[in-house]
Amino acid sequence: MTTVHDSMRAAVVIEEAGAKRIECRTVPRPILTEGELLVRVHAAGLNRADLAMNVGHFRSAGAALGYAIPGVEFAGEVVEVGEGVTGFSAGDRVMAMGQGAFAEFAKIHHRLVMRVPSPMAWIQAGTAPVALMTAYDALITRAGLKSGESVLVQAASSGVGIFATQIARLKGAHPVMGTSSSESKLAALAAASLAPDISIDTSKQDTVEAVMAATQGRGSDVIIDMVGGPTLDIHLRAAALRGRIVCVGRMGGARAQLDFDLLALRRLTLIGVTFRTRTLDEIAAIATSASADILPDAAAGRLRWPVDKAFALEQAPEAYQWMRSNSHLGKLVITP
Repeated sequence: MTTVHDSMRAAVVIEEAGAKRIECRTVPRPILTEGELLVRVHAAGLNRADLAMNVGHFRSAGAALGYAIPGVEFAGEVVEVGEGVTGFSAGDRVMAMGQGAFAEFAKIHHRLVMRVPSPMAWIQAGTAPVALMTAYDALITRAGLKSGESVLVQAASSGVGIFATQIARLKGAHPVMGTSSSESKLAALAAASLAPDISIDTSKQDTVEAVMAATQGRGSDVIIDMVGGPTLDIHLRAAALRGRIVCVGRMGGARAQLDFDLLALRRLTLIGVTFRTRTLDEIAAIATSASADILPDAAAGRLRWPVDKAFALEQAPEAYQWMRSNSHLGKLVITP
């Protein structure tokens, strides 16, 4: 049984004189409100969104106290159940997409959690929620992927890319195509049996030509864009008639020129997605659907994701540095 104290250790972002740093501190543990669970965090995934976290972020845990506890996904053991919560008890294994993950304890509304399948290790569970829910929402909820359709995943070696490739395949998509600018990362995906049906090395190949060759000139029915910016025009030209382009990431930039003629001629649907403006009800619906539809595949080993490296809570600065280096394949995890 986990003992719950009034304080806890956490990685916090401190902002002073315009400069930000991350350090480990002893801070007050979260206080539950109605409908929430207190979770002893065993593993928390590091995501690119954490690199931009700041003290003034409107959802940052600890923001009112002058610091931010970063981390947007975690897995752990329920240690306290808030008022109005039914169906959960101390000791339950859960994972969730939620704020303040880089700490010994985190709180989360009970409707947002997914139960961790019994065979799944903590480091796997703690690195799944963001990529799982993002990929599932993009492919299934928003794009409405159907069996037999073709899929192109931009940045296939990213966390979301690895999940999207496998979910597309599980749902009967063919061919599943994926891009990367790194030959070594594509090779690593192949070595781990996580490669798409068609791997496209954008440092050597033209994406549009490769997609058209793989689809007999039709183009891709669904495109998951993790890059944004200059890739929009590429995806417009690589899309099939009535194709759906889902804009998930903006690593390459938030602005691009749009060819309205091509958009209209191919009758394309351009879809933007984010969890920032979604209500609790909307996020809960995605968590429930993804949990029921996909987690059984993860429990059975049909959905896998590599964890590149694990860091202790006190090593959070090193974890951030490793993320910024872009040297990893798969997920990074912090273990409080």
